[in-house]
Amino acid sequence: MVFKAYDIRGIYEKDLDDNFAYSLGKLVGKKYERIMVGNDIRIGSKKLLKPFIYGILENSKVYYAGEISTPLMYFGTLKKFDLGVILTASHNPKEYTGFKMCDIDAIPLSPVDEIKPDFEMFELSEEQKEEIENLDLERLNVDILSEYLNFFTQKLEKTNRKIAVDFANGATTNAEKQVLKKVLENKIFVNDFPDGNFPAHEPDTLKKECLIDIINSVKSNSCEFGLIFDGDGDRIGMVDEKGEILAGDILTAIISNEILNEVKGKIVYDLRCSKVVPETISKNGGTPVKTRVGHYFIKKLMHEIDAEFAGEFSNHFYFKSTGYFESPLLALNYILKAIEREGKPLSEISKNYKKYFHSGEINFKVADQKKSIESIEKKYENICKIEKLDGISLYCNDFWFNVRSSNTEPLLRLNLEAEDEKTMNEKLTEIKEIINS
Repeated sequence: MVFKAYDIRGIYEKDLDDNFAYSLGKLVGKKYERIMVGNDIRIGSKKLLKPFIYGILENSKVYYAGEISTPLMYFGTLKKFDLGVILTASHNPKEYTGFKMCDIDAIPLSPVDEIKPDFEMFELSEEQKEEIENLDLERLNVDILSEYLNFFTQKLEKTNRKIAVDFANGATTNAEKQVLKKVLENKIFVNDFPDGNFPAHEPDTLKKECLIDIINSVKSNSCEFGLIFDGDGDRIGMVDEKGEILAGDILTAIISNEILNEVKGKIVYDLRCSKVVPETISKNGGTPVKTRVGHYFIKKLMHEIDAEFAGEFSNHFYFKSTGYFESPLLALNYILKAIEREGKPLSEISKNYKKYFHSGEINFKVADQKKSIESIEKKYENICKIEKLDGISLYCNDFWFNVRSSNTEPLLRLNLEAEDEKTMNEKLTEIKEIINS
């Protein structure tokens, strides 16, 4: 099943091949007139690029942006093209590839609702394969990079604080690296060349084994903190000066605090986040708005309510000032502002937001996800407040938790938070037994 809630994604040649890319191109070419296309550095993305563009050209115009990050795709599409597409598989292992799409307002398309119902597979002929091989991409080139570089080099304040950045050999080794070279005067760059084989580690900011390089770089170079991008650059991870990993909700709280010092407004957070996030927003004069998980839903909501900022537990950070889409560069800028304003190291700043005990996201492979959720509801229905915004959330006296099916993988995901560590561990054991039974 390659049509996901947020994007199209699968293993190159097994799930997604030239025929699929061509067929998808034919379809979007019929639906949209001016289409901007870019790709990340993945091997599969590069291989599927030409057949995809060839399919579009049968019915529409293509503007090729080259090797780009996902935030650059959104930025380049906004108010300029009817459709923006990047061939990418985000943070997945190297064998994966896929397609992310957005409209002229940089709002993502839902592949399940807007692509899959009209999708039809076509078989490329030998003649077409030869034409694809000879397709000249240079004549389709469009420059979206210059404006992006200009925008962020002016938006971000220069700093001489020592900061380590792990580009994970991904798509941010182009535009984002150029910005950071100008903004960070005292920098340590690692894995900063593009390589679709991801030789250093998987391009995932949430797996602890993928953060070893950035942690070591921070510690060995006495940096003030470290930043890591995922494969397509729409997500970041951060570690403080001690090499401790900062969760996405803690970063959301810190950034919210800084934004609300500039402007009061609505701030969106996903339901996995710690209670400290809405508490911080309210305390600083903002309006907290809880949402279900996923960039498709969050961006639509931000537009609807005119939110200033949104943060996800999974380290996606969205800003009204860029067009309601992810901007890791702006997230970095606000973290730097927090350090400047408070005059404290990042570990001291983040400590103020670590009021509760959060389990982090725990994944389960279960045979029947629906049955597991129903069993949990039955167990707690008379003792907790139940909410079904995304999966099932239960709010109890001294703890809360959410269990939801993954939108991208065949998994059940659990997030739990409690007032104290003892309660957290006890409830985790209790809920795990229900899920695994």
